[in-house]
Amino acid sequence: MRDIAYERALSRHQRDMLDMLNQYSQQDPNQWSRHDLFAIQRVLQIYIESFIGMARYVVQQKYQLTVSQSREAIDELKNRADLEPLQHQQLLKIIGFRNILVHDYLTLDDAIVAAIVTQQHYRLLDSLTSKWRHELDRL
Repeated sequence: MRDIAYERALSRHQRDMLDMLNQYSQQDPNQWSRHDLFAIQRVLQIYIESFIGMARYVVQQKYQLTVSQSREAIDELKNRADLEPLQHQQLLKIIGFRNILVHDYLTLDDAIVAAIVTQQHYRLLDSLTSKWRHELDRL
């Protein structure tokens, strides 16, 4: 059974994080303060985690499967043709980056964060989330 309140809350958070990332993507990273970098890291973490939550939710809703780890959800979506192989590879990198944000933040490279934001690598998450929302509406 769909949880519309969860879907709305997730959508609202994703929209807020996407708005912030889009604003930063238009700025010169050399002008970002330390506070900006920390904010961007946190926004990326929340945005990626909300995407992982959506992927797990889609697997649950479409296939009545419960997956406990992000990798399982992404793999299941690839195996069921909801993700193309290239998208799957890109998502594994994004999830790996999220793990660095959360667990290995001492080695985080600000240049990588800047590249992710200025080159808008996070946009894949938005396009997939939109696609999956439409699919859920058709169920």
